[in-house]
Amino acid sequence: MRIGLTFDEYVELRLNPPAGGDPAFQTAADQEREQMFPTNLASAANHLRARGYDCKPLMLEMLIENGVVKPAGRDVWAQADVDAAAQHFEDAQIFVPYAAMCQAFGCRYADFLRPLREAAERASREYKRHVPEDDQYFVMHRVPSRGVTDDNGNLIGVEPAKVSFTLSDDVKERLERGEEV
Repeated sequence: MRIGLTFDEYVELRLNPPAGGDPAFQTAADQEREQMFPTNLASAANHLRARGYDCKPLMLEMLIENGVVKPAGRDVWAQADVDAAAQHFEDAQIFVPYAAMCQAFGCRYADFLRPLREAAERASREYKRHVPEDDQYFVMHRVPSRGVTDDNGNLIGVEPAKVSFTLSDDVKERLERGEEV
């Protein structure tokens, strides 16, 4: 099971604005996506971190030296180069702490970020004020991964863990009093 975000998941969960936002924000996100590549080494490292990989520029330089990726130049990274580096970090299981947590929980990083975004959007609509997509405002709930069996009881797969979020009591109380969070 892949843990880190694919490029499309990155666009959905990290680049695109929340649902119901000003269309100008979506236009800006679309423009940013179109202009994202080619990128320089430092930006490639930051992009990979946002996708859940514990990447620093020096690590990308090592991948070039070892022939794992072959960008057109040190500071000319195409999307395919970044995706190849992501695959290397995925295979080596080099994750940022939240993605490593997801791995331990038995789910993907997207399975954490997507319900967090949905919970923030839901709370923002309910309280008619912005609630950040920040897990510090919420209580996380997890249903552990489960084995899937056939009619004979043989294990045929594993269903990933399911993560959901609810507002923490103190944040909920602040919102109910009309305070900003």
